Amino acid sequence: MRVLLVSLLLCVLALGCRARRKSAHESDSSDCGCLNNGVCISYKYFKIRRCSCPENFIGEHCETDISQKCYEGNGHSYRGMASRDIRDKTCLKWNSPLLASQKYNANHPDAIQLGLGKHNYCRNPDNRKRPWCFVQVGRRAYMQDCKVPQCPTEQGFQCGHKSMTPRFKIVGGNRTPIENQPWFAAIYRRHLGGSSSFNCGGALISSCWVISAAHCFPKLKMGESYFLYLGQSKLNSETLGETRFEIEELILHENFSTGAIAYHNDIALLKIRSRTGKCAEPSRTVQTICLPPAYGDVPIGSECEVTGFGFEEQNDYIYPEYLKMAVVRPISYRECRQPHYYGSEVTPQMVCAAHPEWTSDACQGDSGGPLVCPTDGRMTLVGVVSWGLGCAEKNKPGVYARVSHFLPWIRAHTGPI
Repeated sequence: MRVLLVSLLLCVLALGCRARRKSAHESDSSDCGCLNNGVCISYKYFKIRRCSCPENFIGEHCETDISQKCYEGNGHSYRGMASRDIRDKTCLKWNSPLLASQKYNANHPDAIQLGLGKHNYCRNPDNRKRPWCFVQVGRRAYMQDCKVPQCPTEQGFQCGHKSMTPRFKIVGGNRTPIENQPWFAAIYRRHLGGSSSFNCGGALISSCWVISAAHCFPKLKMGESYFLYLGQSKLNSETLGETRFEIEELILHENFSTGAIAYHNDIALLKIRSRTGKCAEPSRTVQTICLPPAYGDVPIGSECEVTGFGFEEQNDYIYPEYLKMAVVRPISYRECRQPHYYGSEVTPQMVCAAHPEWTSDACQGDSGGPLVCPTDGRMTLVGVVSWGLGCAEKNKPGVYARVSHFLPWIRAHTGPI
């Protein structure tokens, strides 16, 4: 009888329990808490759901990157498998009973986001100088730095420098070569069936991180994903100097929301990785953009630049083939809150900018792209294209997420830049 039951169970497992993707009316990846493009799958005859992880990722939520052999910055984003302290002592698991009274353990409210779980891998949840873990000494647990190397410091990037300086409009203007905006990232959405379409712009702030707008990333359908190009001057092309990157991690601001017409906390971070597992490398067409000083902004009226593949006119329905750039000037917070501008929809977390004669502006499709302004001889990322009414309409400037306001949030996820 036991042999028969075992045979039946094996038959059910073999024929009826094949993992399948959930339909639109069932679970998606968020139901399992899958990270790093993991897919939530279920089994036909059992109420079991788990994450199916992409290559190089393991763990209950696909949270561990087996390819990470070193940490960047202070290691806050490290998700590798190092598990010994600097004295070669084995780390405790984050769900160990010895850590029940500690602030950081597997039961922390943000455990998944901080990389904590039922493992003993080194992490840096509190932004210390480097990854660490708890080790047991006697009957107590002590924090110790981990035995994991820091990644080599990136060489060659000189943020805010570019090879060319022509200036053109986006709305109704001419194209600009990528050498003039080498930090620009073209973000695409990959659809079911393998097709893709341009989605939004972004800006490279370090070799592994791109910044964009949170509203650019609505919930994907099963099987869809995002990817991006650096060094791209022409849509849907792969030419010399361009590099394609997968989105290893997508982080949307936790307080992102939509107002009557505005987006609030409209900022996102994308951790990138090429097909060969590398981050971006500097070249004539690829460069980082400088981040601004904390809560610092350029003077009102400064000549700034906004870049993108967005519409040239408000009523367009096809994106232009080539990258465009407009020159705009920041407008004071007080002016932008005037009733004939946007009133109370504008908050201190935003910056407004427009052409003095209302002849050029960002437009639909430019979302997520960079607003950059000169500071001490370099270009600095002042804003991220967020929202606005119309395109180049009088008294309706473009509104951008104010990057200087979000520096603590950015560095909490990326580490020092």
